[in-house]
Amino acid sequence: MNAPTKADPSRLLELRAKIDAIDESVHRLLMQRAEVIDELIKVKGTARNGAAFRPGREADMMRRLADRHRGHLPLTAIEHLWREIISTFTALQAPFDVLVAAGADPVAMVEVARFYFGFSVPMMLQDTAADVVTAIEEGGDRLGILPIGTLDHPWWQGLRSAHVVARLPFFEAADRPAATPSLVVAPPLSDPVPPEITCFCVDGLKTMPAPADGVTILAEARYGTDRFSAIVASADPKADLTSLGDGLDIRPIGGYAAPFRPTV
Repeated sequence: MNAPTKADPSRLLELRAKIDAIDESVHRLLMQRAEVIDELIKVKGTARNGAAFRPGREADMMRRLADRHRGHLPLTAIEHLWREIISTFTALQAPFDVLVAAGADPVAMVEVARFYFGFSVPMMLQDTAADVVTAIEEGGDRLGILPIGTLDHPWWQGLRSAHVVARLPFFEAADRPAATPSLVVAPPLSDPVPPEITCFCVDGLKTMPAPADGVTILAEARYGTDRFSAIVASADPKADLTSLGDGLDIRPIGGYAAPFRPTV
């Protein structure tokens, strides 16, 4: 049996000094970023009503992050760190709260919320998805995280001025943390951009059909005694959804940046 290799003390000191220098540089850059945010606030004022939340720009930032990422450090670890930074600096420009629907698995929903919005933003767990939608519709600086899939209640029927702005998780990867599929709902943003994927509320379905080409059913629920409601997503904002059934009530309810599947 080979004896363990003895570490070179001088080399260890050198490597630890490099780590300390890198840590100091990262901290200094974050403080510089905060100074730029201060200047930004002076130029345009403190944003309200979700004005600082720009999901399209954030999606572009995350794609660039994935494209330049190298090495064995998990991309999801970098994603979480970056999301903490983005969320914290967004809140500096426009403080906001995050409301989370407990759903069938409250722990999983909170994990998604904390992974995406970090620990600097106040977070409140609501009993039901309908409670979250009601609070968002009342106005104020709030975002909501809501479940998708097969549900007991079609919470999306309550959306009026509020709308879908993001889908979580953004990075699609096997065995990733905080992987519970969810949607982010917000009041009208002051600087909206057309989403890559448009969401539609489809009411009046007699049965849940198989999705058509280019169409994804994100969520479904029964209401009344013999009707179904669904959130349907399509890359075409003018998608013809009449093939899903006759006499349907179809309306757009926002959208999100297309999820990204990293190659690393």
